[in-house]
Amino acid sequence: MITRRQSLTGMATLGAATLGLAGCSSLRPGGGAGGGSGSDGGGGGRSNTLVLGHAGSETDPRQKGSEQIKELIEERSDGRITVEIHANSTLGSWEQMIEGLQLGTTHIVIESILALEAYTDLAGVETAPFLYESDEQFFGVWDGELGAEIKASLTEETGFELLGNMFRGARNLTVNSEVATLDALQGLTIRTPSTQTMVDTWQMLGARAEAMPWDEVYSALEQGVIDGQENPLDTAAFNALYEVQTHCTLTQHMYANYHFLMWGDTLAGFSEEDQQIIREAADEVGRTYTERTVASLEEYRTTLEGEGMVFVELEDREQWVEKVSPIFEELPDQVTTWVEQIRAQA
Repeated sequence: MITRRQSLTGMATLGAATLGLAGCSSLRPGGGAGGGSGSDGGGGGRSNTLVLGHAGSETDPRQKGSEQIKELIEERSDGRITVEIHANSTLGSWEQMIEGLQLGTTHIVIESILALEAYTDLAGVETAPFLYESDEQFFGVWDGELGAEIKASLTEETGFELLGNMFRGARNLTVNSEVATLDALQGLTIRTPSTQTMVDTWQMLGARAEAMPWDEVYSALEQGVIDGQENPLDTAAFNALYEVQTHCTLTQHMYANYHFLMWGDTLAGFSEEDQQIIREAADEVGRTYTERTVASLEEYRTTLEGEGMVFVELEDREQWVEKVSPIFEELPDQVTTWVEQIRAQA
């Protein structure tokens, strides 16, 4: 099995080269600065390059999703649209890649709604803790009218399009000690994404929340700078966190999808035909990605256990839920309405 340490070999040089290219690039649909393809009516033979970035490794499920959408878009557009894939955060942190969507240095970023919390407080609908009780409840929301409504509202608020629903699974806590109760969590330093709701969640639970770029997490765990992190099981498996973490507590404190994020003006620059190709490809990849995740969750756990990671069930889940209840009192009215609708589907 390829280790995290091995997967990072040579990445510094590659990342520098890629960032250099991104910094001097003015890629836009249509191949020119600010040019669109709408006037071509989907034909015309003009090449349009979409730069796609994500923070996962080449073995991460996001890479498979990237390769699939590349194949679908290029085939269905008869080569009018090409997709360049950049994994391993070689285009920058996810925050930088999201900013790049507006600047035109990236065109597609695989991230979840939490990445938009800096742009709208409506994104709190995803980061609100302990909102779902099962996978089935989550699918009922995001495969239905409520999920479509939430995505449309986020697009209206931020200008970002959220294409496809790629199920990640529930987020769980990995640490270097047994954390089965709230008392055992007290004082531990836990890495979180740089979103306020998630930082607040872990601080309310009694941990010290440390917002940190993902590409720094492995070394921080290895050096003892932080005690743990929280993510779906695939992240722990594909990033070899079993090398630097001994336990996984099944907190299942948050569920999320990945989406193909695009800047709305960029997508609108394509012809109607090509916009449909991109949207339908994203939806198709989302279904495949979700099926693969559901089928692989037990495999991820087996892999982690086989590498020595011990799985722990929460003994006092009600106390965890109660501790974070103040977060819901601070949510915007619209998010509160969505929360009530989501809970009604439990």
